[in-house]
Amino acid sequence: MGDELVMMDTSQGQYFGLNSLASQIWSLLITPKSIDDLVVELMSIFDVTEEECRADTALFLQQLVDKQLVKVTTAA
Repeated sequence: MGDELVMMDTSQGQYFGLNSLASQIWSLLITPKSIDDLVVELMSIFDVTEEECRADTALFLQQLVDKQLVKVTTAA
């Protein structure tokens, strides 16, 4: 839908609209990554400071965790 990615959680029956940053984070999460790795990749794509990128990324990831759309794991 325009520049926004829309996804649906069928188990909860909810739709979620993702802006360009959130869409990029979602696509990068195809393979497990640390927040540090996500921030490095996102900074190579977007013109953003590390502090802003880290804060926005952490906020979005916490929203995904709260909605049970992703799981946090520890590195083996």
